[in-house]
Amino acid sequence: MKTIKQVLFIVMMTLLLGSAALAEEPEGQGSMQGPITVSQAMFPIKVQSADYDLITQILDFPSGSGVAKHFHGGPVLVTVLSGEMTLQEKNTERVLKMGHSWTENPGDQHAVVNAGLATARVAVSMLLPKGAKDTTLVK
Repeated sequence: MKTIKQVLFIVMMTLLLGSAALAEEPEGQGSMQGPITVSQAMFPIKVQSADYDLITQILDFPSGSGVAKHFHGGPVLVTVLSGEMTLQEKNTERVLKMGHSWTENPGDQHAVVNAGLATARVAVSMLLPKGAKDTTLVK
């Protein structure tokens, strides 16, 4: 009986040590530093059950360039990655610098221009119902 207890003790210790060794992460894994959030934008929206395309673009606007008055076929979230952009909507102008975002609802008419001296880079995400046009210029 004493021998069985000793064997069971050895088996249990082996399993315990083995599981502890398996639980340890291999060298270099798990110790990697995660990303640092520099900017975050949120656009709460409700969508109906349908088919959509989620389109994300990175656009560069050289100094003086822009998009004349237009609207989109779905909700849009824009984040300025570098430089600055001037948003013209509802008879107002806002200058948005790096890290700032704005949202656009379907059909909202607006224009954007890079009035700064340096090229501006923006990230644009659009949620478009299937078949909707992404951008329509206003004449």
